[in-house]
Amino acid sequence: MRRLNNQKGSFLVFLTLSFALLGTFIGFAVDFGHAYLEKARISRLVDGAALAAAKALKGQAGYEDEATRAACDSMVMNGAPVIMTGPLSCTTTEGAPLTVALSFFNVPVEGGPDIKHVSVQGTKPVATTFLNFLSWMVPGDYTKINVSALAQAAPERPIDLMLVLDRSGSMTGTDGGGTQKIVALKTAVNVFLGLGNTFSSDDRIGLVSFSTRGCGNASGGDSTVTTCSPDLALNFTTSSYITTLQNRVNSLVAGGGTNTMEAIRTAREGGGGTSLKAAFDDPNRATTRKAVLLVTDGQPTFLRRENTTDCGKDPKTNSTLTMFTSAPNGCAMGVGQYLNTSTNWGLFRGPLTSGLPPGVQGNTATYQTAYRNFIACSRSMTGFCTGTNGAMHEANLTRNCGFGNSACASGGAHDIVFFTILIGKVTANDPQSSADKNAKCLLARVSNATDIMNAATGVVETLTSVCTGQITTLDTDTHADLNQGWPACGTPPCINSTQEKGRVFIVDSNGNVQTQLQAVFDEIAKLLKLRLVL
Repeated sequence: MRRLNNQKGSFLVFLTLSFALLGTFIGFAVDFGHAYLEKARISRLVDGAALAAAKALKGQAGYEDEATRAACDSMVMNGAPVIMTGPLSCTTTEGAPLTVALSFFNVPVEGGPDIKHVSVQGTKPVATTFLNFLSWMVPGDYTKINVSALAQAAPERPIDLMLVLDRSGSMTGTDGGGTQKIVALKTAVNVFLGLGNTFSSDDRIGLVSFSTRGCGNASGGDSTVTTCSPDLALNFTTSSYITTLQNRVNSLVAGGGTNTMEAIRTAREGGGGTSLKAAFDDPNRATTRKAVLLVTDGQPTFLRRENTTDCGKDPKTNSTLTMFTSAPNGCAMGVGQYLNTSTNWGLFRGPLTSGLPPGVQGNTATYQTAYRNFIACSRSMTGFCTGTNGAMHEANLTRNCGFGNSACASGGAHDIVFFTILIGKVTANDPQSSADKNAKCLLARVSNATDIMNAATGVVETLTSVCTGQITTLDTDTHADLNQGWPACGTPPCINSTQEKGRVFIVDSNGNVQTQLQAVFDEIAKLLKLRLVL
């Protein structure tokens, strides 16, 4: 009987200890659960604070106080009663002392200046109830659990984007479904501009349209000013400005030649403070992502000449062109279309203020040579022709631009990317509207791109394969008018490693141009808005 009582006593001791241990574990769960919930709350607070601070920081030095204030304000708006207690910190005004500390650090960006990121850490002691019992067994302070959360954020890099759109006469050609290329382009650009998830109020977009001249007027045709300015200056993408952009795109009228070189120059530095040059020189736009989006359906046929002397000469040989009896002070010169014939080589030259230049035709060797040289020089690199810069040269100057480089020439940060879309017949051997090796290689060199993607098939060609035989002999097709060499660029594929690499997309006009364009614009939108996040 005494043994039974002992067993009962032992059981009661065991039961008591079991309940004590169970209560302790429950207590630990309650205390740690409370700490976990508080950590989750602080995580949400610092996440919002980091995003707010990153937006105020703008990715550059000099905005640290504004970023700190934005972080503290964000926490107040999310229910934490804090105040800014000085640079890089804010503290609660009541209750347990939540402290928030900010720090800033630079992240290198390939082809551009460092981008400043923000780190926000929140720390708060959470009072315990049951953990205090541990002090009876293990020395230490168990009155609180310090919980902490860290968030790091990168600023959204605003965009300075210049649209450069071809409205030459060949854009009236139709795609495989009978839709004019200019109509398909307008529709796709309108959708692209209306993507609310792509452009924010900090982004800026400008427009350059080109035909015989490298800029357009309000009626959608060629401008007749001496010095080109963008059709629409870089401007913030408010809803009203997006509407203005869309209306201006809708007004474009196709006709005339293809003066790609002057269009790229206009995007870079035309009109003083209205072009990309102003964005490079603006300290408030130091960390923006700068881009050119060029859409064209053919190779250049026109170029800009600067003075009376140059307007009377062959740009490549520097010989006098006797077929032109008068020499305007500055002119547009080129060919009306690719003729692919030994007769009637058509040449055009006219004053900058006259619209489409008047033309002359002839079947002599002089006409034929000048015709070919106009084409070669309209797309050339520097040093290849006299007194003019071709499309590749103007693009290279643009890519060489950088913040702090007011001359917009060599040097600088090189933080600009070219996206180029070529609308052409991939299978047809037609120099006026084909996307053959010649055209692909030319535009890849304009964009500093390593590959070319076909939007219809998804096939990607490397620049090395596309430019094989193109660097000095230009083209392997049968068109003698295109068989003019470019200057050697060094070792193919001739990519400039100091400049940001661009992208080239081919839209096959044998198919549905609008559908392909829309897919390419969607891809470019994603590439434009790539954010530097940790």
